[in-house]
Amino acid sequence: MGESDANTNEAHFLRKQAWDYFVTHASQRMTIFNFYIVLSSVTVTSYFASFKNDSNLESARWILALLLCLFAFIFWKLDERNKTLIKNAERALRFFENADPSDVVTKVFTQEEPETHQKRARVKGFGRLFFWRLHLSYSDCFNFVYAIFAIIGLGGLVQVLWTRIAWHHLYTVVRQSF
Repeated sequence: MGESDANTNEAHFLRKQAWDYFVTHASQRMTIFNFYIVLSSVTVTSYFASFKNDSNLESARWILALLLCLFAFIFWKLDERNKTLIKNAERALRFFENADPSDVVTKVFTQEEPETHQKRARVKGFGRLFFWRLHLSYSDCFNFVYAIFAIIGLGGLVQVLWTRIAWHHLYTVVRQSF
């Protein structure tokens, strides 16, 4: 086996390794996001169920609201890490695509970046107000979901604090009147 064959085998091995790395982390990213959606949905449902008259979850509202904020932060950070790992794999795969003499149409990773920039450049100025025209990445969409759940959690914490302050104030006023 000559040096050229060894280089070809090594390049094939590294390309397969980069692809496997990409597949693993892209799959992991989706799995983690799906788990986050289920976990946060159950938490939000429990939080809103605590407002029912016959609920025994009223005292847990602040914990549920805090958990929503905590889950949003933790899963956002996990997603940021997975995104970095995926970008590393994409960079390696673009390297192998650039070294390949095949037609540019077959180079998925190389073509994706300029196409994305082109699609994003089409929407300018006030056109951005029509959000359905925006070309959003997975990160953009995921971050929007994380932000929504975090806002619900923060709103829940504000509601709990506001209610406690209002009840404390009412208790003080009533107590002083006797």
